[in-house]
Amino acid sequence: MTKITIRPATESDAALIARCVLAAMEILDIDASVPSDMKPSVENLEVAALDNTRLYSFANSIVAEADGESVGCIISYDGANYASLRRRTFDILYEESGLDLRGNPMETVPGEYYLDCMALKSNSRGKGIGLLLMRAAMEKGKALGINHFTLLEEKSHNSLMEYYSRLGFVPKDEFFAFGSKYVKMLCEF
Repeated sequence: MTKITIRPATESDAALIARCVLAAMEILDIDASVPSDMKPSVENLEVAALDNTRLYSFANSIVAEADGESVGCIISYDGANYASLRRRTFDILYEESGLDLRGNPMETVPGEYYLDCMALKSNSRGKGIGLLLMRAAMEKGKALGINHFTLLEEKSHNSLMEYYSRLGFVPKDEFFAFGSKYVKMLCEF
């Protein structure tokens, strides 16, 4: 029987967090070898994971372990902090790579707890670990007194929207960002 542990991320999880972000953005699977042309991007995300003033910080991350091995993570945060975290993250991204995401709509707002990125290694999928991570993130939000939880999913990912509905998420709004159509999903307690 596999022992699953859900814990707050630490600085030593920076590499896993970087891979989680890339996998959630469908740029590179969390299990895939990093192509040489992507190594600088992965390294930049690892540095970002160590910076509490960025969206993808270890301070905003929760890790899942299976029998002591890190197998995935979720990044989530209070929507009240989103504007400042986003500004710092997107400004640095623009300075470092020229990619300008600063004009995209706001993904979350004060009063919401936002579930941003989640990914699991392939051998850990389909075992309920993702649901455990999402529940842990939602408990973190509840501890802050937040009862509105949101996430974005690409409109074309019907199976993922069904997955999120198991936790009570329902479609709220649609919008265009990052070059794709998204559905903002909401869960209230």
